[in-house]
Amino acid sequence: MELISIPLAGGPTQVMAQDLPAVTGPHGVLGVDVASRAIDGHHWTVVQLLLDDDHPLFDRTLLDAPVVAEVRTHGHADCGTPVTLALEPFDHDAFRRQLAAEHAAGEATTRGVLVRTGGQLPPPYVRLAFLPVELAETAGADLLVRQTTVAELVAGVETAYAKGDITDDDRRALLITIEQRHPTPAA
Repeated sequence: MELISIPLAGGPTQVMAQDLPAVTGPHGVLGVDVASRAIDGHHWTVVQLLLDDDHPLFDRTLLDAPVVAEVRTHGHADCGTPVTLALEPFDHDAFRRQLAAEHAAGEATTRGVLVRTGGQLPPPYVRLAFLPVELAETAGADLLVRQTTVAELVAGVETAYAKGDITDDDRRALLITIEQRHPTPAA
């Protein structure tokens, strides 16, 4: 389910849902903030999804359900099929707390970026996605934020692997990342 979609101009932007004429989907999506960050010498586009968990009709699943940020071009002139430049799942509060606990214990099992502001984790109503594409390269593309399912994420990885778009190591790393962010419930 699409939560919000905005055009990108290759630079930082912040868009509030109230400023968009046709935002559909669950109540409580405030907007997105898009910025550029360099982490360990690599350029990233960081998308911050802002949620209004005080809204009386807020869809509480948005706090931890699989949500992805996708940067898409409008496609090539000859076929018009959109091309995905980057797609990454958003983190969530339980995942950040797991990362923080591992860091405090001197462990590094979970894959992800731990963000702190003034030593504190972001509040649960803020979700972050780190896309491995330089923000300047997103000019003319669109940012699509959508709620998905674990099954859809896994199917996407398997399809990319079957097409030869990713290696076996990439496939394993992506499946581990999905499982760590959205663990399969114990039976």
